[in-house]
Amino acid sequence: MTNGHRRRAVILLVALATLAVADQSVRRLRPTLRAYTVADYQRKPAALATGPMPGVVLMGSSRAKYALVPEEFENLTGRQTFNLGIAGSKVVEWLALSRILFREARPELVVLGINASEVRQDYAPTEAARNLFSFTDLLESVTRDGPSLDVIGAYLRRTTAPLWAVYDQRYELRMWSQEHLAAALPKHAQHARELRERVAAPLPEKGFEHPWAQGRQLRSVEERLLGNVASVEAATIPQFSPTAPAIERLGQLFDELRAKEIETIVVYIPNCPRTEERWNSVEPIAIETIAAICDGHGVPFIPCPPSEVPRTNRDFIEEIHVGLPLARTISRRAARAAVAAGLLPLDAPRLVNYEQGATD
Repeated sequence: MTNGHRRRAVILLVALATLAVADQSVRRLRPTLRAYTVADYQRKPAALATGPMPGVVLMGSSRAKYALVPEEFENLTGRQTFNLGIAGSKVVEWLALSRILFREARPELVVLGINASEVRQDYAPTEAARNLFSFTDLLESVTRDGPSLDVIGAYLRRTTAPLWAVYDQRYELRMWSQEHLAAALPKHAQHARELRERVAAPLPEKGFEHPWAQGRQLRSVEERLLGNVASVEAATIPQFSPTAPAIERLGQLFDELRAKEIETIVVYIPNCPRTEERWNSVEPIAIETIAAICDGHGVPFIPCPPSEVPRTNRDFIEEIHVGLPLARTISRRAARAAVAAGLLPLDAPRLVNYEQGATD
């Protein structure tokens, strides 16, 4: 072996030894790093699975997480209700969750909160691959949605990343580092601290986590616009096609829920007016397509047009997330529609009492 080869071999061994030491250090730090892991795909399904299955399960992304209020469904239907809305999830994630959670115990009704952005043409189920997929699910995704390096990579990260702790916990490690560098990075440290405090807060019993109910993000879009336009992030206009894979998968979700004898109703979660004006070339056809898919599968669809659900920028936390009063309005609308469609039969006195209470 020449001197050059020896030098390269030594450098390689030192690099490997350094990575091994770093990896072991991160492994020992894992209990601390968990304080920065939101893990909604673990804690929300676990909370739903550990108790009796509620009569009503509310599903969707962060839009549904904020817009569907369990209390409103319980007040009208008398059924226990759980909000399973998970930020970043879309159609295939909802399908995977329903397969995992409704295998044995099943709710009477699934209320699905949806928006045009969640059936966008460029949607790929990376969150499902990273958090929920079995190998069979991955093969189904490749076959039905088309091969995607992002989806395959997300699945491989889930299955192999625990072998390499530095990579697996890189986000949590960054948050931990930022909080411990508060003197040099005060803004980053504040963000990390707020994340840790949010993760530490227990999941509410019914799964409903609205910032306004928890005393956070109290300024509406209107108030933020009056203060500083730049502080309101503009929601990206989704690409949309009626033939996108997500549209077919939505129908598949309806069929699988029906095969499990679970009733389903879909409610459209609106954007704030500031966004609706900008999405006008996409959103109407998306709503029309979602409604057609629902109709084709016998699922009631509840739109929320401004003429029936009035709203202004003051009714929203951000462009895509509704404030608490509007969330209650949308939830009551969906609950009434479910009862009117006969999905959850009620006795007349309960309905009369609910309607009287809603107008007081």
